[in-house]
Amino acid sequence: MITYGGPELLLLFVIFLVTPVLYRKYLHKLERKVRIISISILWLFTFFVGYTDVIYISLKARKLCREEAGLQVYKIMRTDRVLSPISEAENWLKYGFKFVESWEKEKKVRLSFKDGKITKEDIEYFTVKYQGKTFYKPLNIPIIEQKETLFVFNSAIRPLDEIISANELLGEIISYSVYPGWLDRRLLGLLGFTWIPPRCDGDFFPQRGKSTIYTNDLIKAVIKPM
Repeated sequence: MITYGGPELLLLFVIFLVTPVLYRKYLHKLERKVRIISISILWLFTFFVGYTDVIYISLKARKLCREEAGLQVYKIMRTDRVLSPISEAENWLKYGFKFVESWEKEKKVRLSFKDGKITKEDIEYFTVKYQGKTFYKPLNIPIIEQKETLFVFNSAIRPLDEIISANELLGEIISYSVYPGWLDRRLLGLLGFTWIPPRCDGDFFPQRGKSTIYTNDLIKAVIKPM
């Protein structure tokens, strides 16, 4: 289960503080069988209040991670150039692309191999034929779906559903970030802690800050050197 201690603290509070007070004031007057039933009902109710949404969120997150998360490839684009940070240019050139376009401070540049060495030239605009964008979608439970996408360049200003319907989506990394239940949210807010939500981008139980698929994996899957 994905919890930050809120349900556990509630349960401990009821067991070790509320129950003894109730016993001294009221429950000791009842028959032994009635006392046991009353305490059991109290503890079960507390468990239900504290853990119901935690269990539901955890099960839903596991289902999404197993069935939806991961790297999805829809189309393959073949090209001689790729857009990348300048620090990774040599790796992409060795991978097979003829050109790497990038930013250098505020300038656009294009890098390539010439006589076994990397050369660089300033350019006015990028000429790569694809574009990347990340879309976020809150679900009806405290889980956020993230889609890191690559698509045909002229789709850049269109919403994701239009890009998909136009068959211009090349591929995407789907991941899910899982946020706390109601009791954990109040506990974290009270304590003022900073925290990283558990996430998954594949078939594994969400873990805090864990990533197994990266942008370069997506590029290699859908953008191929000519």
